[in-house]
Amino acid sequence: MNQWKKDLGYGNHKYYDFLLAMILLTGVLSLFLNQSNLLIPTSLLVVIALASKWYDGYSGASLKLFNHRTSIRLFPGEDTSLHFRFRNNSKAPVLNGRLSFESNSNIKADSSITRKSSKGHQYSLPLSLMSEGEKEVRLPIKAVKRGVTKITDIQYRFPHLIKFTSISMKFLPHYETEIVIYPNQMTVYGMEEVFQIAPGQKRASFSPFEDLLTPVGTRDYVSSDPFHRIHWKASAKTGTLQTKVYEREADISWTIVVNVTQQTRLGNEHISGNLENLLSYASYLCYFAARNNYDFELLVNMRRPHEKPFFFQPEGSGNQQLKDSLELLARIQVSQLFMPVEELMHRLHHNLYKKKTIIFVGDIPEHTYRYIKEWNRKGLKVFQVQVEEGQAILVPFSYRGASV
Repeated sequence: MNQWKKDLGYGNHKYYDFLLAMILLTGVLSLFLNQSNLLIPTSLLVVIALASKWYDGYSGASLKLFNHRTSIRLFPGEDTSLHFRFRNNSKAPVLNGRLSFESNSNIKADSSITRKSSKGHQYSLPLSLMSEGEKEVRLPIKAVKRGVTKITDIQYRFPHLIKFTSISMKFLPHYETEIVIYPNQMTVYGMEEVFQIAPGQKRASFSPFEDLLTPVGTRDYVSSDPFHRIHWKASAKTGTLQTKVYEREADISWTIVVNVTQQTRLGNEHISGNLENLLSYASYLCYFAARNNYDFELLVNMRRPHEKPFFFQPEGSGNQQLKDSLELLARIQVSQLFMPVEELMHRLHHNLYKKKTIIFVGDIPEHTYRYIKEWNRKGLKVFQVQVEEGQAILVPFSYRGASV
């Protein structure tokens, strides 16, 4: 499949019509005037016409832009480079050309090669390719703000070596490189006090739960030990009663709920004007949980075509969980439809299967308090990120409510 659509320009037919007219004129004049020297310009014009046709057909005809699926991940303020690798398989060189493309305003480059466009920014880079040659073009960029950037409207324009007009090549496939810019991390204070301990599979120094399948030793029996914990073989060897000791385990897991909407006085919901801060707080919560090896899941009340019709990162831990969660936050756009937070809480309520800590980022409307009361009755702890004097603080949920 050809990657490019070639446009020879509006004046292409006029150019050949003019050449044909001149060839006929000089040819007829040479016959009419019986002047053989007039055939020289005729022959020259024929050569020019044939060479022009040859270059029309071969220039850019086998141009290839390598297009592999690639994701570049950055935080705002970080630098990297975009790379475009071309191969010209044609016998005709393309010289003094310009490669242009567009992106949104989430990234920026040197102002000398950038100009404003309807989509954000348009970039223009010099590019020449020799016949059957390969070349890579590099554009240094800086991540400006959270979001996902795709490269669109890729075009290559170069001068015709004989006609001195421009030939335009438009790249037809979707360009597979994307730049994912994670949200900033804005510190949330009071994190160390937030945890919910339940039976699990993580080793813990202090936990009320034990793994009865993992004995780690024995100790001297005390009167408060249950009778079934006595290790009879060890007692026979030592001559004193010994009690089995098991590995202590805990499950510290969080459910992070981000409400990206806020209510008007009339009760209508709309996207919060503080969206970027909300996502930055959520980013910090994910980072804190991953750093401490806590299991966490992430829910955002933005709709998406998915098995779960909202932005959702299933429970997990570690660096990969953090990476997936930050990418989910990066892909949220203001233009997307949102899900009412009550619907999100209803779905969460019916999928809670164990004790955990629930952390809210954003508003909690009063008409959703019934879910929190039910969670409290089941022993779940609910916290909310609140902003006080410009600082985000994680506090136990208060039914008086507070918004960030």
